[in-house]
Amino acid sequence: MRSMVDPQSAASVELMPRALVPIALFCLAAVLRTHNAWVTFPLSGFDGPYHGAYIGALHWDGRVQPPHWFSNHPPLYYALTAMVWRVLPTDLSAQSTLFALRLVNVCWGLILGAAVWSSAKRLFPERANLSLCALAIALFLPMHIGPSAQLGNQIMAAALSAVAVTLLLRTLENPTPRNALLTGAVAGLGMLTKLSVLLVAAAASGALLVRGWQRYGLRLEAARLAVIVGVSAFLVASPYFIHNIATRDLPIDPRVDIWADLDRSQGHHGRAWSAYVDLNPTIVRQPGTFDAAAQAAVWPVTFSSTWFDLFGTQLDVHHPRAQQMSRWLYGFGAFFTVAAAGGLVLGLRASRPRVPCGALALTLLLALNLASYVAFTREVATYSALKGTYLSAAVTSFVVFAALGLERVAASSRILRGAVAVLLAGFALTVTLTFWYGGLAPMRVNPADFYLQSYSDPPTLRAFRFFNQREPSVRWRPLGSVNEE
Repeated sequence: MRSMVDPQSAASVELMPRALVPIALFCLAAVLRTHNAWVTFPLSGFDGPYHGAYIGALHWDGRVQPPHWFSNHPPLYYALTAMVWRVLPTDLSAQSTLFALRLVNVCWGLILGAAVWSSAKRLFPERANLSLCALAIALFLPMHIGPSAQLGNQIMAAALSAVAVTLLLRTLENPTPRNALLTGAVAGLGMLTKLSVLLVAAAASGALLVRGWQRYGLRLEAARLAVIVGVSAFLVASPYFIHNIATRDLPIDPRVDIWADLDRSQGHHGRAWSAYVDLNPTIVRQPGTFDAAAQAAVWPVTFSSTWFDLFGTQLDVHHPRAQQMSRWLYGFGAFFTVAAAGGLVLGLRASRPRVPCGALALTLLLALNLASYVAFTREVATYSALKGTYLSAAVTSFVVFAALGLERVAASSRILRGAVAVLLAGFALTVTLTFWYGGLAPMRVNPADFYLQSYSDPPTLRAFRFFNQREPSVRWRPLGSVNEE
């Protein structure tokens, strides 16, 4: 007797729950970010007053006049946010204005997740579980939760890096000048947001050069797409470099080394090479510690801050319950790091991505980003080494390799597949509970990392006073001090 059930309808019913997973993840991520954009303290986060001052200078004065410490930052994020401010009603309250400006980064945070998800699906189109793993990790990376609800250029740079990577994968799959031009243009926009996106352009050119050699051999034609990416990225970002040459005689402001200079002035002289083989787990046992053992533990700090950016979040790691929650986050970080290492091996050997040279592109980007991170931490021996957003240029590589490792484990049996699903759901829930301020979190989350350092330069003072003018419930300490609720 023939079944009366339509096979296509049965397949649709079976796929419906899986189709709802990305919708649920995006909705939860959007609610979390939007809620935090409204309730987070004014100008909070790492260097918050300077980001606000840069935007304010463009809005009020119509020209680039950032606080002197921020003069090395490319202006695209600040110009975009100032444009949003320009179209807002003039009688809008300070809190509502700040909320509207923060929505820019809320959108970029969701775009980042969508771009990583797209890259995973393009690399492994037949592995739906892998792409869902990548989406869950990308949307709830703690190092991006904080910046997604604050003023700052980090999340836009990370999102443009992720978009450029997915365009690079499309170019590797369909190597046309148009795709290469678009990849380079987006990378150039990223460089106009933060200079670290230069790593994406370099990795893209390198991967396309190898792809060209595969197609044409050792001929000039092999370098065509790589050159298109590099030239288009440079042309898009060239106004920033030309401005620097005109004002400082150098294409890149040498004050990008300001942290290293500041450390040396305080008696720090960089980090010994032996620290790079020191696996001292102090940072995992005592999140938030500033002792010498934690500062020297480069690799534990690296894997922890890749997933959990201590100084880019709102979590007060000095509160006992918050320390327990942050240990959970560090535990997830350690697990994802192991998964990423396994996925890296699989990506290069056992698991063959659909995109030619796709694994090479992600590996090259990962290697360049880690090399730049080593170069930075070699000079900077203070807490700045904990700032995971320095690794954001390679966020797609970290996430996709971690998802690949988890997917391979899940493919072993139904029990392990369920365990991985529970792990990812627990990760998203833990991050949401931890970073939902004053609501569902089982602790009082204090903004201990709200460094409201109002220095004496006029742009910073003006922004500081504007955004805090209508916050009567907040008792500010003297200028230059750390504020806590």
